[in-house]
Amino acid sequence: MTVDSSKDNPFADDRYCFCCGEKNPIGLKMRFRYEDDKIISEAVIPKEFQGFANVVHGGVLGTLLDEVMVNLYWLKGEKAVTVEYQVRLKAPCPVNRKVLFSAWKVETKRNIHFTAAEARLEDGTIVAEASAKCMKVK
Repeated sequence: MTVDSSKDNPFADDRYCFCCGEKNPIGLKMRFRYEDDKIISEAVIPKEFQGFANVVHGGVLGTLLDEVMVNLYWLKGEKAVTVEYQVRLKAPCPVNRKVLFSAWKVETKRNIHFTAAEARLEDGTIVAEASAKCMKVK
């Protein structure tokens, strides 16, 4: 996400985001691309972010799903922030394996985008699903 970095902007981006910031030495440096109406990203989540032995912490998966959902808008130049999201963990997600993330808009009502996302392993196993309300901001 790239926005004005002025001190008066609460949504300034100093490129240190844990998920996508290239300056964060312990961040995951996610990159995004569009395929049709979806945004796609991938990450290999290291053991340092596990919950149970060799399983990615569910909160980390939730954070990455949130990131892909909100970037669906930011990367198209539309400022939006997550105001609510829900995550459903479906299967254990092993550490040190590629996880594919995708997000898509479900609908928009007034200034709220209803968004959905999923995280799946390369073999197609869905490890988590999410939904969010992303509010447009000025």
